[in-house]
Amino acid sequence: MTQYNGMKRGYRCLNKVSIMKTIKTVLVSFNEIAEGEYIPEKMQPGVIYYAPHFKVSNHLCLCGCGHPAPLPIGPGHWNLTAGEKGVTLTPSIQQRFACKSHYIITEGKANFV
Repeated sequence: MTQYNGMKRGYRCLNKVSIMKTIKTVLVSFNEIAEGEYIPEKMQPGVIYYAPHFKVSNHLCLCGCGHPAPLPIGPGHWNLTAGEKGVTLTPSIQQRFACKSHYIITEGKANFV
């Protein structure tokens, strides 16, 4: 899908909106860490851990490679929302590990793109 915007500063502006194809989906759960506690050293696969007092989230890479994937939470970083339908992290997560995974976590589901 391509979206065209009108004139901007005398130039024709073309914004390309990508539609990403989902390769696979992984269900994830959410665990909020209580004040004074830490994210466990041995994390469980498929669990998003969040320590609000440290403003950090961590999980094992959801492709299964086992690399920890810490994410700072807050303005200028990732946004985390936990609701009835599950956890959502934005923007998407693109790993720099050998696996090169790229996924979007929305409402308790990680969609690999």
